[in-house]
Amino acid sequence: MSRYIIDSQRSVSAIDGVKILPLVVSHRRFHRRSKQRLVLQNSSAEVNAAAVIYDALESRYGREQCGRVLDSLQFSAAGQEYTRFHPGKGLQKASSYIAGLTAEPFHDLDAEHFLWMRSLEKNSSLIRDELAAALKNTELSTLGNHIWAAAAREEAIAYGPDWKTLVLQDRCIWEETNCKLFPKTVELVKAANVPSVEVFFARQDPSTGIKPHTDNTNFILTSHLGLDVPEGECWMQVGEFKKEWSNGRAMIADTSFIHSTANESDSQTRYVLIIRFWHPELSSNEKYALQFLFDALEDPSSYGIANCVRRADYREPGTKSNVRGSGSRRSDKRRRNSSQGLGLLAKGMK
Repeated sequence: MSRYIIDSQRSVSAIDGVKILPLVVSHRRFHRRSKQRLVLQNSSAEVNAAAVIYDALESRYGREQCGRVLDSLQFSAAGQEYTRFHPGKGLQKASSYIAGLTAEPFHDLDAEHFLWMRSLEKNSSLIRDELAAALKNTELSTLGNHIWAAAAREEAIAYGPDWKTLVLQDRCIWEETNCKLFPKTVELVKAANVPSVEVFFARQDPSTGIKPHTDNTNFILTSHLGLDVPEGECWMQVGEFKKEWSNGRAMIADTSFIHSTANESDSQTRYVLIIRFWHPELSSNEKYALQFLFDALEDPSSYGIANCVRRADYREPGTKSNVRGSGSRRSDKRRRNSSQGLGLLAKGMK
């Protein structure tokens, strides 16, 4: 992976100082216009998939509306990594990077963009009680899908085996089976108009922690709502700042900054509700384009791209068709390839 270290005083352009040139496909490889081959870790199949997705994005949304998303895809497909030290804040690293977005280790909950978080704080006892009731159900693991699953991505080794999740939403798609187990929580999130991309409960066992790492994406922020935590014994550090979890209280972090966590309790497991959501400085069209990109990374075949278009037509206002794409992203039996084989590109953009 190519690494670009950006000095904090330099001006922003394209990918904040890293020049991004148009990419074309030649013999299933990306090349610069000079035909000098880019150094890639991705296979030819992965690079070709990126080109197909790029063309589909540009055709649907246009460079004027989603130029930053197109640049981000090129940046990730080329195996590049944005690395920048912010004095007084910390180190930020992202292979999925959109230029021009405000970067703060922790964001102010009282900012107008995050008022929905205060609404969830007020209703945290309802979420806590619903989770507590589910935890008492000895059949929970058979009623839901991937209940308390360990981190699966290769780069998630920092999480360790003691950090587990129960997913309600993944890349903007609600997990219907699990949502039925937590109807109050889902309704509260939807009623608060949360711009969510992922929603899940996270469990961290006693005397465990997550090693310093980055989530590699700067256009999605992460919120934590404390539900059942050993207060005074568990914390999260993002960049140069550390905050402790408290029951019924929230925090919002940019996890493209190097961050780590710890549950220092000897006996109590920590439970929080985590919501990963769009950075508020993204435009509506950029959000649509990124959701299209998430879908396309699941299946970049011609069939998959056509299905992405149908889904986008259904969810985006003002489009020609309101016919839902054939099947959900999880249940489509005709899907082939999926994101397996997309390697660094798929992992970076998710």
